[in-house]
Amino acid sequence: MSARADPRGSKAPIELRLAVWQFVRIMVQLETASRARGRRSAPSLYGAWRSAWQEVDRRLTELGKTDTAGFSDLMMEQEVVLQCRGRAQLNELMRTLDNVVNQLKAEIKAASGDARQMTDLRFERTELETLGRRLRKLAKSSGHDEPRPRAKSTGRRGAAR
Repeated sequence: MSARADPRGSKAPIELRLAVWQFVRIMVQLETASRARGRRSAPSLYGAWRSAWQEVDRRLTELGKTDTAGFSDLMMEQEVVLQCRGRAQLNELMRTLDNVVNQLKAEIKAASGDARQMTDLRFERTELETLGRRLRKLAKSSGHDEPRPRAKSTGRRGAAR
């Protein structure tokens, strides 16, 4: 994940670059919350990122049926560029990540005995925890009036496309 604030002022959006698999985990959680709450009280991030989510989901569905290598490449090697419009959305993203990490911890406990699944789930948990720490650091930084340095990547993905 990398993040950059728009230098035009404190109300400017924060640009986030997430690995597609991270975005999928986040959006599935937000979609679940949206369905549970109903459209009127759907999470604001879900509405803000819904069109990007629908495009990524459509591409993954197509690739899943025809091109497993392409599916894997999109999930693990590509990034999606999104905007977080202020601290409220950033806080919502951090809460959503916390929920996903807690779900992964439960899945890890349930997967005992399946070494491959446990390894995959631990990788996801670690990467999402790292993302959460970076987002918290971003949220704690003062104002949004200075450009933010790019965060270092720790995942198994290539350059942004």
